[in-house]
Amino acid sequence: MTIPPAPRRSFPVELTAFLAILATGITLVLVGHVSPEALAGYASALAGLHAAWHHRPARTQPDSSPDTPPTVAGDGTRPQPPSADRN
Repeated sequence: MTIPPAPRRSFPVELTAFLAILATGITLVLVGHVSPEALAGYASALAGLHAAWHHRPARTQPDSSPDTPPTVAGDGTRPQPPSADRN
């Protein structure tokens, strides 16, 4: 069974997001709020979360809800499942 690929965003949106994250990281390192080692750790953790988010399996529709009432036959009786003790 193959999983269809996730819909992709357009190239300018992806490029803009990448450049914004890159600029934020460089700014935090230059200002001194974050060390380069810590930034590398944060970046790899966020990359893992991003990959997990984009490669998650597609949701499938449930067959039926357990809360739905059983069907009723035309004569008003409910169909009974076959029983092993009936002869």
